[in-house]
Order: sequence, then structure tokens, then C-alpha cells
Amino acid sequence: MEKITLFLEQNLVPLLKPFFESFHVMIDQLPPPVWRFSICAYIVLGTIWAFFLSKDYVLLGSPDKARWRDLRLWIPVLLVPYLLIYLFI
Repeated sequence: MEKITLFLEQNLVPLLKPFFESFHVMIDQLPPPVWRFSICAYIVLGTIWAFFLSKDYVLLGSPDKARWRDLRLWIPVLLVPYLLIYLFI
């Protein structure tokens, strides 16, 4: 694990830092409740948007139309842990 961390710090961080530096400058000026609310709103709006996708579009390419393959139902399940992290940690 240490080798992976070292590799990422040496190769990935220098590539991504210029792109995210201006974002971090802007975000650092805001109090934590503001950016925390913004992130939570983004997650909730994305989840709501997923419910409005048509079933035919979501199940496109699916071998069958089984209910468990409906990605509209999986999105809230997968995003709730992220929402809880941003709210309570």
C-alpha cells in the first residue's frame, strides 16, 4: 500500500494540483457548513434526477428487465453512505 501511495504522490498529485488549486482557494474562503451543504445538495439533486430517467433508457442493453437491474433504485442506496459521511464526519 505504501508503494501505491508513494507512486500517486509522485505522479498523480503534480498533474492534478493545478486543476484543483483554484477550486481549493475558493472553497477555503467559505465556512465548512456552506460547502458541506453544497456537497449534500449536489448528491440529493443527482439522486432526484436519476428518478426522472426513463425506465427504457436505464435498462438499455440489459438482458432482461428485472427490477434489480434498475439503476434508478441503486443510486440512492449507493449515495446514502456518501451523504452520511458529509453530514456526520
